Amino acid sequence: MPPSALGARSPALLVTAGVGGLTLGLVRGGAWGWDSARTIGVLAAVAVLLGLFATGSAVVNMLGQAAFAVGVAMLVAVLGSPHGAADELTAFRHCWCATAGAGLSTALAATLLRRRSSRSRH
Repeated sequence: MPPSALGARSPALLVTAGVGGLTLGLVRGGAWGWDSARTIGVLAAVAVLLGLFATGSAVVNMLGQAAFAVGVAMLVAVLGSPHGAADELTAFRHCWCATAGAGLSTALAATLLRRRSSRSRH
């Protein structure tokens, strides 16, 4: 499996390994002894795996919230406070152009980053 495919599947792998380890630790903990090194080791590994998943998920959510806040701030800055129908239509057009420009610049940046990333792998 190429490293890029592994990276795309890593959240699923973390959750699967974490839940599998938790099930193993809880089902076999009584037979192994709840204070045995094996049970404690499995449950500690589960804590690390699920903690890594939670951290990654929190970073993704935080970036989404920051992007939303920047988008709203940009919209308010461009929109301003128009007075009258003609001013409102002009403000709407400015917002539409600013949003389209931000989307195009994001697409360009993503394309350039992808090309740069693919060159570094070869």
